[in-house]
Amino acid sequence: MFLINNVYWKLAFVSPDFPLLRRMSGDYSIGACDNLTRTIYINETLSGDLLKKVLCHEIVHAAMFSYNVSLSIEQEEILADIISTYGE
Repeated sequence: MFLINNVYWKLAFVSPDFPLLRRMSGDYSIGACDNLTRTIYINETLSGDLLKKVLCHEIVHAAMFSYNVSLSIEQEEILADIISTYGE
């Protein structure tokens, strides 16, 4: 469990076919941030640099929820990708 702007978040490593990783297209994502459960879900098969990048990406989403930052989904994804790629 970790805290962002006084909001507690959980981290869960889940199976690749975990229901909350499923996109509207039917494909499965490798990470997801759920504001309702305040949980970041990460595919348990990830490791190394990819795990680090996906976790950073999802933490950006959690921070945006925690600070009530509202962007379009496209803008939010771009921001999360930039930070997870170059933020280190």
